[in-house]
Amino acid sequence: MKINRFAGMALAGMCLLGAGNAFADGNVAVMKLDALGENVEEQAGYILEALQNQVLHSSYMLEANGGDITYTEMQMVTGCDVEGSIACYDAACATLGAPAIIFGSVKDGGETHLVWYVSGKGIFKEMNATVTDRESAELLARDMIIGEMGKLIVTSNIPGADVFVDGKRVGMSAEFEESAQPIELIAGNYIVAVRKDGFTKEDAIRVVIEGKQTAKIHVDMNVAKDPEDTRRAIKYSGFAALGAGAAAMIAGSVMYALTIGSGDSNKKGTGSWWETNKILPAIQKYDGEAATKAKGTGSTIYQTGVAMLAVGGGLIAAGVALTVVGFVYDFEGEDVDSALTYNNSYMPKVNVQLSPEYQGMTMGWTF
Repeated sequence: MKINRFAGMALAGMCLLGAGNAFADGNVAVMKLDALGENVEEQAGYILEALQNQVLHSSYMLEANGGDITYTEMQMVTGCDVEGSIACYDAACATLGAPAIIFGSVKDGGETHLVWYVSGKGIFKEMNATVTDRESAELLARDMIIGEMGKLIVTSNIPGADVFVDGKRVGMSAEFEESAQPIELIAGNYIVAVRKDGFTKEDAIRVVIEGKQTAKIHVDMNVAKDPEDTRRAIKYSGFAALGAGAAAMIAGSVMYALTIGSGDSNKKGTGSWWETNKILPAIQKYDGEAATKAKGTGSTIYQTGVAMLAVGGGLIAAGVALTVVGFVYDFEGEDVDSALTYNNSYMPKVNVQLSPEYQGMTMGWTF
């Protein structure tokens, strides 16, 4: 294969000057692909362009010299004639002044082989695919530079909740899978959380995304319990208990006062107002049955009064306790006004990123 004379001279000059070039971390040279078949120059061009675009949209810096020469031509320039030699790969990196190179070949039918080599570390990634047009070239380049993509579908019993992936909002949940908008993610491990104002912060979920696969998660959310609502409920319960207790105490006191005897335990229920106005008149009329009935009724009222005094005292004590708790206790819960507040420190970080379609967050890999 004939080498471009200008490229050969320039690269030979680089070799003479410099293996002393300092490599910038994160730089990668995307080399022109070897066309090993007939009528595959066009596919090779598509792939080169797609790879360069993906690098530019990642966290890497694109080394411009790579696109001027193929790996086969690089072997001729460097005098390295062993195709798969690590020494040849390192020589190519040194010549191009890049810490990493991507090179490969295209054969008849678009059969493509790509290698990503990192100087001093080895082959980072190697892929095979069939490329026939720009679209298939772009898919291959995305898988090579970013990684294989998978999808995530998030549903919840409360639709429209915010979906966070590794602490970054990427969309909203749907009630049914059919209406959900799939979220594209690079294959890897993620931490997913679903948040909606006024609902509890459910535990985050670890999700594994596999290339060309769709992962699905469902979250059941509950209405957030506002501590102020709890505080008010307890205070109002305390007030109600105080009122009921006071009413019971008053009614019990009246019953007790009406029927208490003169001090003789045997006369309880037969003295005071009840004895004067109910029992004695019956005796005076020589109506023994009426007198006996009046005594029994008075005893019942007396016992009821004593019970109401006890109940009233208990309600008052409970009301005082509830009221004090409602005013001074620090209740735990979620403030519904800040239910969407999200602390990223609660979520572990993983070394994967969202695809470019989501907020331009593609980061690539760090070696």
